[in-house]
Amino acid sequence: MKKHGENFISGALVLSLGGLLAKILGALYRIPLTNIIGSYGMGLYQLVFPPYILFLTVAQAGVPIALSKLIAENNQLGNFERSRKVFRCAFVFLTALGALCAVLMASLSKVIAASQGNRETAQAFLIVAPALLFVPVTNALKAYFQGNMNMTPSGVTTVIEQIVKLAVGLICAIHFMPDVHKAVLGAVFAITVSEFSSLAIMSAVYFAHRKRNRHVGVISVSGAEVKSIASSIMSLAIPVALGGFAMQMSQVIDSVMVVNLLTIPDATKLYGLWTGPVNSMLGLPIALSGGVAVSALPGITKTFYGGDRNALHASFNTAMKLTLVIALPCALGMILLSRPILSLLYGSLPENEIYISSVLLSISGLSIVFLAILQTCVSVCQAVGKPYATVIIVSLSIVVKAVVNLLLLPNSQINIYGAAISETLCYLFATVCVIIYLRVKVGLKTDVMPCIVKPLASCMLMTLVLTVALTFGGGLFNGVVGTLVLIAVAALVYLSGICALKVFDRSELPFLPAKQK
Repeated sequence: MKKHGENFISGALVLSLGGLLAKILGALYRIPLTNIIGSYGMGLYQLVFPPYILFLTVAQAGVPIALSKLIAENNQLGNFERSRKVFRCAFVFLTALGALCAVLMASLSKVIAASQGNRETAQAFLIVAPALLFVPVTNALKAYFQGNMNMTPSGVTTVIEQIVKLAVGLICAIHFMPDVHKAVLGAVFAITVSEFSSLAIMSAVYFAHRKRNRHVGVISVSGAEVKSIASSIMSLAIPVALGGFAMQMSQVIDSVMVVNLLTIPDATKLYGLWTGPVNSMLGLPIALSGGVAVSALPGITKTFYGGDRNALHASFNTAMKLTLVIALPCALGMILLSRPILSLLYGSLPENEIYISSVLLSISGLSIVFLAILQTCVSVCQAVGKPYATVIIVSLSIVVKAVVNLLLLPNSQINIYGAAISETLCYLFATVCVIIYLRVKVGLKTDVMPCIVKPLASCMLMTLVLTVALTFGGGLFNGVVGTLVLIAVAALVYLSGICALKVFDRSELPFLPAKQK
């Protein structure tokens, strides 16, 4: 492998930047798509995702993450042939399971649509079903490279996939309008096309890699080895799959409860605002911090099995620091600038819909911090062999979300805002529990000053500047230019605070990609 020596922070940055670019493209895609098909069309489009992702969670069964971890572990021990055998078995299993889930979703399309309270989405589930085969196979290939500490193929492919979806989706939506239903189906079709393109690219990269390493030779796997490998994979994959299933249930709960529990008209429109403009904004920082979580798994696994507790503690705190440095300013920025940002990006929406979306974004802004920390801590638990704890914690948090939804959504004065409140409380509960667990059971604790206090102090300085600008700036920061200037000033103030407070000390500087400068 070209990047055997790639360190944790470099890998995190590669995946984070790839994830951020992909999310930016995804957000850019949803902006014109929302402007083309409207909030009702966006509601239909977003209803497809929770069941699709839930099926996708089953189709992958946690195997890609387990595969990445096992490859990293075997490479650390020098068992390179075992790594290749693990990959081969996992690849075959994911291909078969993905095909099965695709057929199952297509068969249940009408049942799923009826349970969501809108039967118009049934055809969409048929169209997106093939992606349930493409994605698991693609992620198996990505896991192979990630386990070998080469994050570049995953990052680049993720970006290209989003470009394909954006191009195909917008072309189809424009072509089929003003028929909203057909336009939505065209946008869903773009998902399947983009996932197929991702599979084609990763396959080409993998075969090119194999061609460069012909000397490795062909491997064969005996029946006994298959059983041993399957046992190793499933012991890791089952808790990961259960955790992913539990996490996704948060969105499934919204897709079923919001439309059915709201007692005001246009429930599908409100659901479209919550899951479209608002969630696309929330997803940007989560994607960036998510790269830290994905990259943490192989690196912390190596440290853990190496038996160096000091290195493990340092790796954990580096991951937490990176997570908070990314998530904190994004959360506070979303809360303070929700209205100008949404007005800038979704100007074609009616003023009352922009107002509703801005309130939703402000209410749920803190969930960015909680979910970002949760993602990283879940990866740490998996890396140190404690995956079932996060399954239990996340499952309990889903119960919290469902209960709060039941209490708030039927209230006509709270209505859709109850979904934002329940999501924030859900992730807050899960984050507090997993941090306590890591400290009590694993002995990992966060260094408060460098990881929390210093980034938070920089955020407070940024918040002060934004508050003063919004309070005394009058109409100076209205409009496109004013909003962009305000965002740029906020970023500059925050980065200046990070540098002034020396959030990253000298011992961490050699790991940064710009070390030669």
